[in-house]
Amino acid sequence: MSEDKLRGEMDRGAKAKALLNNPMLKEAFEQLETQYIEAWKISPNRDSEGRERIYLLMKSLDAVHAHLVSVLETGKLAEKQLNLKF
Repeated sequence: MSEDKLRGEMDRGAKAKALLNNPMLKEAFEQLETQYIEAWKISPNRDSEGRERIYLLMKSLDAVHAHLVSVLETGKLAEKQLNLKF
């Protein structure tokens, strides 16, 4: 991988880290997860379609978080590769 590409991955990783450490974003993830769980708990037994939507919302929230973690980890690996070059 070129040095420019590695530096770009490092920059993306730093931005992902900043987002993951941002108190407002942390709060948003926590509040949404709590809301989804509460909505699931109070959903009527007959509302399988509603519970399916809640499940998809939770999976989407997890996917966004996982993507940010992946970008962060890629940035860390890029930094290690750059440090080995010098």
